[in-house]
Amino acid sequence: MLILLVLSPLFLGVSMQRTTTLATRRVLRGWFPNACTLVICAPPETEERDQGLPAVQELQGVKEDINNSEFERLETQIRDLQTQLDNLKASVIKTQQVLLTPHGVIVGKKIFKTDGTRGDYDAGRASCSHMGSTLAVPRDAAENSAIQQIVTWHNAKALLGITDMAEEDKFVDLNGSVIEYSNWAQGEPNSKGNEDCVEMHPDGKWHDRDCALDWLIICEF
Repeated sequence: MLILLVLSPLFLGVSMQRTTTLATRRVLRGWFPNACTLVICAPPETEERDQGLPAVQELQGVKEDINNSEFERLETQIRDLQTQLDNLKASVIKTQQVLLTPHGVIVGKKIFKTDGTRGDYDAGRASCSHMGSTLAVPRDAAENSAIQQIVTWHNAKALLGITDMAEEDKFVDLNGSVIEYSNWAQGEPNSKGNEDCVEMHPDGKWHDRDCALDWLIICEF
């Protein structure tokens, strides 16, 4: 907005050197002495400013989008951290249970342990599950040897997490996958009298047996 202030006495007084009061009155015909004029002009850019409003709104929209994007990113990070924390807690609990269970052997990333509990197949699965683990399933000669050590310490026969319940002579692990490694004793498996479970003897050899028998329970972590 432009404000033009014209001070008539000052303007005319300088140009005419105030020669006479009469002359001054002639020049300022219709004006009061010492009067001033205040001119207020409306800005011609009002329309341009109105045109600029959408741009401001667009900038605000972009800012909101950025804020929303940042908020979503932070939410994702929080969810990821919570998942990591939950996994860490589960790992700590599992480690505590393993450390509190005596008579264990470590092979690679696995730990085979027993607390001396005995039971049939269902009891064995439940016992290991309670500790956050599963019945032992040797996947190679090294793991079979580790389980054999525990069996020898207890001078007992141990239950393995292997059965052919679903299909006769098709031995699978607890996930239903056909086993790739085996260490059957001579003449085994013989499938005598509904023998759907597998036990390990102190010599490390496997035998198929009735799932209702009582065995040493060995779990793998």
